[in-house]
Amino acid sequence: MRMKTPRNIEELKQCLREADDKTILLGGGTDLMIQIRKNRIYEGTLVDLKGVDELRGIQLQGSQIHIGANTSFTEMVHHDLLQAHGLCLVEAAARIGSTQIRNVATIGGNVANAFPGADAIPALMALDASIEVMNGNGEVYEKPLEEIILGQRRTSLKSGEVIVGIILPMRNESYKSAFEKIGSRSTVTIAKLNAAILVNVSEQEACIKEAKVVLGALGPKAFASEIAGKVLLEQRVSKELEQEFAQELMNQVDLAIPGRASQAYKREAVRGLANSLFHKLFKDSLQ
Repeated sequence: MRMKTPRNIEELKQCLREADDKTILLGGGTDLMIQIRKNRIYEGTLVDLKGVDELRGIQLQGSQIHIGANTSFTEMVHHDLLQAHGLCLVEAAARIGSTQIRNVATIGGNVANAFPGADAIPALMALDASIEVMNGNGEVYEKPLEEIILGQRRTSLKSGEVIVGIILPMRNESYKSAFEKIGSRSTVTIAKLNAAILVNVSEQEACIKEAKVVLGALGPKAFASEIAGKVLLEQRVSKELEQEFAQELMNQVDLAIPGRASQAYKREAVRGLANSLFHKLFKDSLQ
């Protein structure tokens, strides 16, 4: 096993030009090291991205929020821009692993790993994130997150390509978002079920104008639940709507994993998840 440690973008481009099917890009490495031991990977080239400072940071660029691929989850949790305009991502980042893991794990690595139970991915999908990808020639293109993640630990990234950033559209104050997860423990746990929601609430009409609900750990990749989003549209916030929303998420579980051993558990668990999301978004309206 060889290790390369590029110190800037130009050195990273050179590493990408030399990449082959045994090249592994290393972000935070919190999951990769487990996979190396589990799959007995003893040869190839590891490209450690941590030294490329250009891939770190959160900035407002015009009407978009740009997150560098090397940005850690700890940095995201404490960033004012994300707290104001991407709260579901902040909440997801805060629930990932332990403090030590959040200090090291990166958003780019979380996406590239494409784990079905990853916490950041439903939040990014709810926020309509696009992914910035660069190849060895320095060419950069953007692609919706849904097109990057193909399935369980499978992406559309080619050999010699690397995620360099995540782009979120900037939204006004009428948009609210939230994240929730259920695991075997209250902390430092892998999600058995997670979800993120983004809504646009009209203050004048006091009703929900837009809604996107994304579920994770319910199949090979996170996905938007059309039926759960649809039940919220053009509706006023109420206890009755909360119950309808929970029911549609239960129906979504039945549609996603019919006959699966975990169906009964997840069908009931998603009810509590739905109630928690609803109260995070609309607790003032429910009082």
